[in-house]
Amino acid sequence: MMVRRREVLKTIGVTTAAVALGPFVHTRPARADKGELVVVTWGGSLVKAQRKAYFEGFEKETGIRIKDDTPPTPAKLKTMVESGSITWDVIETDLAAILTMRKDSLLEPIDYGKLDKRAIDSIYPATRLPDAVGSKIYSFNIVYNTKALPTGKHPRTWAEMWDGKKFAGGRSMNFGGGVTPQLEIALLADGVPRDKLYPVDVARAYASMAKLKPLVNKWYGSHAEAIQLVTSGESAIACTVGPRGMAAKREGAPIDVEFNEGKLAADHWCIVKGSHNREAGHAFINYAIDARRQAAMSRDVPYGPSNKAAIEFLKPAEARELPSSPENEKLQWWWQAAWWGEIGPDGKTNRERETEKFARWMVAG
Repeated sequence: MMVRRREVLKTIGVTTAAVALGPFVHTRPARADKGELVVVTWGGSLVKAQRKAYFEGFEKETGIRIKDDTPPTPAKLKTMVESGSITWDVIETDLAAILTMRKDSLLEPIDYGKLDKRAIDSIYPATRLPDAVGSKIYSFNIVYNTKALPTGKHPRTWAEMWDGKKFAGGRSMNFGGGVTPQLEIALLADGVPRDKLYPVDVARAYASMAKLKPLVNKWYGSHAEAIQLVTSGESAIACTVGPRGMAAKREGAPIDVEFNEGKLAADHWCIVKGSHNREAGHAFINYAIDARRQAAMSRDVPYGPSNKAAIEFLKPAEARELPSSPENEKLQWWWQAAWWGEIGPDGKTNRERETEKFARWMVAG
C-alpha cells in the first residue's frame, strides 16, 4: 500500500490550511486578475476536453483568459474565503461538496437571469440549484487493464473486484483529491442491495473496505493518476471515473470500463464567494451549458451532458458510450448526495466527518 504516513497525517486535519492544499496536489494555485478567470475542475483528460470545448472559444469570444486549477476541494476553498485570499472564481464539483460549501457560505448565488433560458430549461432539473448549475453527468466504475483481465474475463461487480483470488492483480482506490470515500461501493461489494444503501451503514462499509485494503497497491489522488496506473498495468483494476477510462481506451490504452453497478452522479458549475469576477463567471457558465458545446465535450471525453438537448448533436454510437445513455443508466444507480450533506451534532457534514475518519483509518494500518 503505497501511501506515506506523513501524507496521510496531513489529510486528517482536513479543515486546516495545511491540509487544504492536499498531499496529492502538485499544481501551484492560479491567481485571478483583471481579464482572467480561474476555473477549477478535475484535471487530466477532462480539463483538456474542457479547454477545447469551452475555454478556447470563451477566450476568443470575450477576451477573458481562463486559467485552470485542480482539485476543487471544499477545505481549500474554505481556507481561501476565510483568509480573504481568494484565487478561484468558478469551480466544478459534486453535490456533496456543494452541500458542505453551502453550510460554510462559500458560494455565490447563481443569477439565472444572466443565463440562457432555453439552455436552463434543458438542464436536468435536479442540477438547477440556487448556487450551482449542472455541468456534466459521470459515473464511478470498474476500470480494468485488458492485458491483465481480458474483456469477458474481467470483474463485473464490486464483489468480484474485492475477490483477489478469482481476479488477480493490484487494485487502486481514491484517497483525498476532493473525492468522498467509496462507502456505498464497499457496501455493494458486501452484498447490500442498491435500494438499501442509504442511510449508509458506515461500520459495515469500513469492515468491507478492510477486506479490500490488502489488495490495494496504490491509493490514487486524482482520476488522471488512476488511469495512468491501470494503463501501465501497475494496478489491474481501479474504481474511478468511467468516462476517463473510455477516453483512454479511445486513445489506444489497454483499458476498458464495466458499467454494471456504476455510481452515477452530476457535477455542477459554482461561483466562489467573494470572487471579483462574478460577471465573467456567469458568462462562462452560460457559455458552457450550451447544447452544441456540451455535445462537443461529450464527443471528446464521454461524460454525459447536463443539457439534455446535447444528445441531438451526437451520433447514436457516441451517445451509447455515455454513462447516462439509456443502455448504461439502467445498469447503474444514482448517488444520493443528500446523505453526505447531512449535518450532525458536531456541526460537520457526513462528508467532512467520513473524509476525516477515512484518513484516520488509513493511518491505523
